[in-house]
Amino acid sequence: PGDATKVLIVLADEREVFPAEDFPNYRAIFRAYGDPPCGPSRIFPFPIGYLNAAGSAESKPFDQRTIGLFFSGYLNRNRIDLYKQFRPIAWLPRKNLRSRYTKELARRVIERYCPERSFDNAALATRIGFTEWFGKGLEPNEYARILASTKIALCPPGFVTSETIRHWEAMRLGCVIISAPLPDNHFYKNSPIIELDDWSKLKPMLKELLADPQELRKRHEATVNWWNHVCSETAVADYMASVLESSPR
Repeated sequence: PGDATKVLIVLADEREVFPAEDFPNYRAIFRAYGDPPCGPSRIFPFPIGYLNAAGSAESKPFDQRTIGLFFSGYLNRNRIDLYKQFRPIAWLPRKNLRSRYTKELARRVIERYCPERSFDNAALATRIGFTEWFGKGLEPNEYARILASTKIALCPPGFVTSETIRHWEAMRLGCVIISAPLPDNHFYKNSPIIELDDWSKLKPMLKELLADPQELRKRHEATVNWWNHVCSETAVADYMASVLESSPR
């Protein structure tokens, strides 16, 4: 049962198992993760946001950022396709693997036979590292400091979906973001996030971005603007107020 004077917020439901549709009498339901409903609905997208556990740092001016490309995180099966772009594997295609089974099998073989996990390159100012488990990488404040000095942040999928807190951490600090495809909802639709449908397109995209510093700066500025007007705490509060004002009581 619901109440038209109440609002429900659903968090941490990556697998979308919570039956939000079973609460039709609520004035509005905000839920993180997933595509927006088709047609009229009282269910609205809600931001995943960022975690204080990821550390804190002040964003640096774009011209003073010393790291061109950054990623640090667990090598789960949904990141195998990204890993291959830095460590080519003869028995795997450069293009994305399609099935969950194939990805998991590849992850297990790579875990055993491919020990390379760091792909830093001082000449290209890159910091790329894959860890053996969640939370086993950089210390939180160091992670935040590096991200604040980063121009381009890679945000591959998490354990379940392409939406992760990484997008929000990177956006908040003004990084240009490269991601797998994201839901077509209020927080991502028409955003400056670069979405790649296949990680084999990563290196051509990076070459294009780094060859045009002015375009890269424009994307940074667009990211800061998107954060301020769409994804920041204040912007999200305004969005929720607008939804509630237009929702029938």
